[in-house]
Order: sequence, then structure tokens, then C-alpha cells
Amino acid sequence: MLDELAEAREGRKRAPIAVFLSGNGPLVEVLQYELRGAGGGGKTFVRGVKDYVKQYEGPDAPVPPEHVLVFDEARRAYDAAMVAEKHGLPVGHRAAKSEPEHFVEFANRVPGWCVIVCLVGHGQEINRGEEGGLRLWADAIRSGPSRCVWTVHGPPDVAEAFGNLSFEQTPVLSLDHSLRSHLAADLHHFVAGILNRSPVLADVLAKLAANLALQGYDLLITRDLDLAKRYLRDRYAEDADARFGILASSRDQALKAFGVDNGGLKQAGFHGPWYGDPEGMPSRRSCRDLVSCETEFGAQGLELDAVLLARGTDFLVDERVQWCNARMKKYGSASVPIADPWQLRANAYRVLLTRARDATVVFVPPLPELDATFKRLRDVGFRNLTAQNDAQ
Repeated sequence: MLDELAEAREGRKRAPIAVFLSGNGPLVEVLQYELRGAGGGGKTFVRGVKDYVKQYEGPDAPVPPEHVLVFDEARRAYDAAMVAEKHGLPVGHRAAKSEPEHFVEFANRVPGWCVIVCLVGHGQEINRGEEGGLRLWADAIRSGPSRCVWTVHGPPDVAEAFGNLSFEQTPVLSLDHSLRSHLAADLHHFVAGILNRSPVLADVLAKLAANLALQGYDLLITRDLDLAKRYLRDRYAEDADARFGILASSRDQALKAFGVDNGGLKQAGFHGPWYGDPEGMPSRRSCRDLVSCETEFGAQGLELDAVLLARGTDFLVDERVQWCNARMKKYGSASVPIADPWQLRANAYRVLLTRARDATVVFVPPLPELDATFKRLRDVGFRNLTAQNDAQ
């Protein structure tokens, strides 16, 4: 049906009417890796935001061929300062616009009609330049040419962000039912309670954890990394298709001493094999080999059957029994200021704690400064992992 709605363009072959775009490089890489058999190296229907902007930005650039632009994680779209940094542009350059400004401009140039589908998650901002939220999309529409008429459709809870723009409240666009797991909602409530600025009572969270356990979701904890690895290998020994791997925060500075390299899988072409390859390949890139580690940036938007989460000192429980980010590795750029670094850490751990479908196994290094963190997680419902691979 959508193909029939495409506007014919002189001298141009028919192109796909829609494209999925994301600024999440690992997600794009994984999707292209899985879709590479469809031609175009998997790039026909999935593109990176930066690559797309580079191709279609500017007065002499071609008009995008698609009528439907699906922008993943739209609340995390970069502001103008971050776009300038990522594209190597001086601040004030004509192309130093926010990503929403670029995409609204692209849509305005598409003949006939265009729809931008913004996929929005709450509490997903984990990096510099991502704190503008939906306000950036509203500002982009307001700053566009008056001849372009926009109507925003969205669930009631985002209406406020679009102010006086034409906004159609559409409750069905509130996607609040998980398709990946019936446990997802309970898990998100549990994790939100753990990471609250004002600590939620441990017994309240422990009841949520007990309910998850009754439904078959395991929350386990250990101070022995090798024990955690053996547990996951034994658990999925008969299921070669199951995906499990090590995750850790990118801002931690203590984990490397325990054999967890949280520098991130920055090599081009690594994320696809990490999520997709079978265990035991010569490259040892598969997540199941439990050799390499993904961070919140490589995990966001993706999931595993089970996660081995290596907890660091970048976000620990302090003497006030509150989460503290004082030991985190600092952000390296002064050109893109951080409004709330504590919240970015909380959001990062929200991502890391919600990537698993079956089980989250937390490794807390045996450091005195992490004793309170270990106790807090035990108190809210994480169960000790024993040497017999049994949760007591």
C-alpha cells in the first residue's frame, strides 16, 4: 500500500519507501549484519543517522528517496553542539544543526508527503548531547518554513513537549505492552525502584524480585566472576542459539583489574558478530565466549537471553545508602556540557539491568568500596549464586 503512495520522480528508479535510522551505531551494525543477505550489505532498509545526514545535508545534496523516515530512540537525538562535534564542524557552521532540525528539513524537501516516525523510550539518555529530548523535535518543526504544514500524532503523555503545535492525541501510540517478554514490565519497575534518587524501601523491591523469580526470571549476584561465567555456560550448554554475554558501564575505572575490559567494542564490524556469531569461532568474537564486553552504548536497543553484568565503582552505594557517581570516569569534552551526569549514570545502569530476557547475573568485584552496593542488591532481591550453580 505504501509503495503505491510514493510520488514518482523523474529520472529516478523506484526506491524503498521507508528506511529505519538510528544513531545507535552498534544496533545499526547488528541489524545490517543480520540483513546482509537481502543485498546492499544490509543498508537498503537500515542506515546510521550520521551517514544519512552526511548524504542529504546541504543545498546541493540530493532529496531523500524515502517518504517514511523511522527514527529510532528519538528522545536521544543529538543537539546542534553534539552534531557539530561528531561531524567535525566548528560551532556556528551552517550544518551545525540538531539531528531533528536536519530530519525535519529532509522531510520538507520530499515531494508530496513525508512522515517521520519517532520511536521514543523514557530514561534512555546516556550520553552527552542527548538531554534535549522531544523539545528538539518541537523546536525543529517551529523553525521550519511556514509553507510546510506539520501535524504531530502522539500519546497524551508527550503532548506537553510540543506546546502550541498541531498535536493529535493518539492513545494507541503509547506502546506500553512488551512483545519480547511478559516479565519486561515488572523488570523495568524493579530496576526503576533500585535506581531512584530517593531509595525505595528494600522490602518493597524484594517483593517485586520474588514475583519475578516465581515467573521464571532469575536475579543472581556473586563476587566471583569465574563462577558467574560457569553458571551461564552450564545453563545454556544445550541451547546453542541462546545469547549471553558480559556487559559493563563505560564510565567505570576499576573493572579492568578483574579481567573485564569495558573500553567498548570500537572496532568496525565487531558488534554484529558479538551478537550473532556462534560460540567457539576462531575469532572468539561471540558474546557466548565471555571474552569481550559490551557497554551501555553497545547494549542499548538490543537484548540477550542472559546478562553477566560487571558492576563497577562509577555508580555505587555510599555511606548514606544512596547512589553516588563521584568515582566515574569523567566525560572528555567541554564543547557539549552535561546537565545531569548523575542521571546519565542512572540511565546507563537502567539499560544494563534490563537487557536480559531470562536472567541477570551481577558480578560485584571484591572491593571494600563495593560492599555496600553488594548488600543493597542482596537486600532488594538478588540471590546469591553458589558454587553448585544454584541460587539460594
